[in-house]
Amino acid sequence: MAIGLIRDAAAEELLSDPHFLSQWMQLYRTCPWASPCQSPGFVTAWHEAYRDRYSPFIVSEYSQAGDLIGLISLATDKSSGQLTVAGARQAEYKTWLALPSNGSSFIEAALAELASKTDVSALSFRYLPPGTPTDWIARCGKRSGRCQLQRHPRPIIPVGDTAAVTEYLQKKKSGKSVRNSFNRLKRIGNLTLEEIRDAEQLQPIFDQLITFYDIRQGGAHGKFAFQQDLAKKPFHLALLKTPGLLHVTVLRAGREILSAQFGISDGKVFSGAMPIISPFHAAHSPMQVHVLMLVEKLHQDGYSMFDLTASMDPFKERFVASYDSVCSLTVYFRHHIRHQVVQASQAIARRSLRSLRIEPHAALEQLQSFTRVPIKTWPSVLARNSFALLKKPLAEKKFKIYALEAKQVPPLDGEQKMSRDHLADLLAFQPTEAWLTRQRFIAAALRRIEAGDHFYTRVENGRLLHISWLIEDQKSNIFPETGQEFAFPPGAAVLFGSYTDPKWRRHHLWWSALQQMLHDLVQNPRVSHIFTAVPAANQPARHVIERVGFVGVP
Repeated sequence: MAIGLIRDAAAEELLSDPHFLSQWMQLYRTCPWASPCQSPGFVTAWHEAYRDRYSPFIVSEYSQAGDLIGLISLATDKSSGQLTVAGARQAEYKTWLALPSNGSSFIEAALAELASKTDVSALSFRYLPPGTPTDWIARCGKRSGRCQLQRHPRPIIPVGDTAAVTEYLQKKKSGKSVRNSFNRLKRIGNLTLEEIRDAEQLQPIFDQLITFYDIRQGGAHGKFAFQQDLAKKPFHLALLKTPGLLHVTVLRAGREILSAQFGISDGKVFSGAMPIISPFHAAHSPMQVHVLMLVEKLHQDGYSMFDLTASMDPFKERFVASYDSVCSLTVYFRHHIRHQVVQASQAIARRSLRSLRIEPHAALEQLQSFTRVPIKTWPSVLARNSFALLKKPLAEKKFKIYALEAKQVPPLDGEQKMSRDHLADLLAFQPTEAWLTRQRFIAAALRRIEAGDHFYTRVENGRLLHISWLIEDQKSNIFPETGQEFAFPPGAAVLFGSYTDPKWRRHHLWWSALQQMLHDLVQNPRVSHIFTAVPAANQPARHVIERVGFVGVP
């Protein structure tokens, strides 16, 4: 039968047609290589969440009896006009649905129709689910576009065989690192793995999980997925309308959330999509405990495989049991050489940046930071900061260390205006200097949080105005931030790392944070002495510190 192309309003109408959705579901269940990302529930949830950015484009084939026997769910990007497979970046697997008998003939005819009746330049299927027919690529002519097929290793954990799962878990749990993680987390509270089955369960904790995720990804890669993509949250909530499609588990110690794992599921294969870790407990590696408890749960629930997905990283390598492979397919309809040159250039740029330990997203943020500086001020900005960089190694800033006995702390003057350990406030940081990116700020904050430090913040109108840091139990003999050696007595707390947005430096925010930190430390019976360090040349700051009662340490 002829290939049909249905787009825009007609396609939107079709996506709400119960008869079409029923046929689609039947084809999805019949197609041997289908992944949940091609299910009606996934695609309609994605279109619902991303309707402002994409319009649906459906490629279909019907039998003479009127049955749907071939389907590619595409979408038109409203800003560029280009076609993409529905799901875009949210879909780990991209393919077409067909019967075993027409799996190759349908895609050949569909691509030829797209080539002749649209202006699509390229279409990417990254990644193809295992079993997707690719035999047709060898005979694919220019009429259907040029095809590039690449194979990628995929780490997996088989969870169907009881003996294999038992052996896997015993081996992993016997490692010293895993044993330590279990023991440390159990001290917080009883460990439980909770499955989230509907939006009502997820809603009360979703914002907290989103903050955990964006903080981690932002600090590591400069990506703030939910903050930069406001449709991502409603999309995940919409997925929960289809039972069993979005598989979410949360690891708790008592009532405390340690980690979460999101993934797409068809009841047999779980494909991990979004691991989330609480920064407050990251030092105890809760995700390795989470993965092992999840493997056990998936086995008990009748799954056959835990798919760690094709992109490799050291964490996946620690837990992989074996490998299979998946393919990525790119179809070039026109400008074939230009596309390949652009892709090759991007790959070289990414490798070059990473060889310098620079994440591509961080480089983009750095560039964007410079573009916010008016061009006419670039010479003075560069001169000022070049001088600072040259001056630093020649003359390190000298600090004056101050001490105060906890029992000498004066009472809090006024109301508490700072939040303590409020993670979402860190995401409100906006760079004011071209060389300080959000990634660098977040990465530094994560290191301090994972070391057990506390922070006090003030946010107004979505912008971080002030942050100060506190160590309640200083064990190191190195003074934070200054790098100076210092013999701290038992029960020492340290105030350090204050930052105020330049426009707010005359609003006494540091004073408010200082008072609140001192007030909180007085409530801690283990704290006997409080220390801080102030640049020796900063007389106003030294005057404030001395006014509170701090005394310079010889």
